Amino acid sequence: MKRILSAILIVMLLAGCSQKPAEPVETVKPAVQPAAEQNTEAESPIAAKKEESNLFDARMVKEGDLVAGLKIIKVQVDSPEVEDYDAYVDFEGEVTVSGTFKHNLNDEFLDHEISFKVDEESEALLPKLAHDQRYAWFMFMNHDEAEKALGAAGTEGKAAVTIKNYSINYAHTEIWNTAELVKAEIFSTEVPD
Repeated sequence: MKRILSAILIVMLLAGCSQKPAEPVETVKPAVQPAAEQNTEAESPIAAKKEESNLFDARMVKEGDLVAGLKIIKVQVDSPEVEDYDAYVDFEGEVTVSGTFKHNLNDEFLDHEISFKVDEESEALLPKLAHDQRYAWFMFMNHDEAEKALGAAGTEGKAAVTIKNYSINYAHTEIWNTAELVKAEIFSTEVPD
């Protein structure tokens, strides 16, 4: 009996020794930094606003939402099942952007309206549909006030403008975004011959 127990004990001992040692488990460091390493300073509102994206999907927003600091007051989406859907979004609030203006002179599509092309530095200040590939530009809806501030038909130049009631109009036709001019600071103007 002692021999049988000894034999079983030896077999168990040999079986345990012949196993490959367990390889160490690799530990993955957590993505979150420990509290001691985290920056505990509150982020300034200006820095937070700069990080906020101006790109949005009109199918995912509702009235009252903020995009680039402007409040959505109306949203209409046509053919939401397609990626290049049509959308009409009206915003409330004021924003100042810089760029170039042109008081069109009997343009085939724009007649004598005043258009404003936003420069790259200001583009992020205006809401924009994520699928919209057009450059950022709009027409002034309060033509008479814009003409007084920016100049007569044929005038072009560079300016910073404060606008309100910005509207995105995106469809597969000749259509453009609109805004109302609040004030303008003109940097340069020229009247083509």
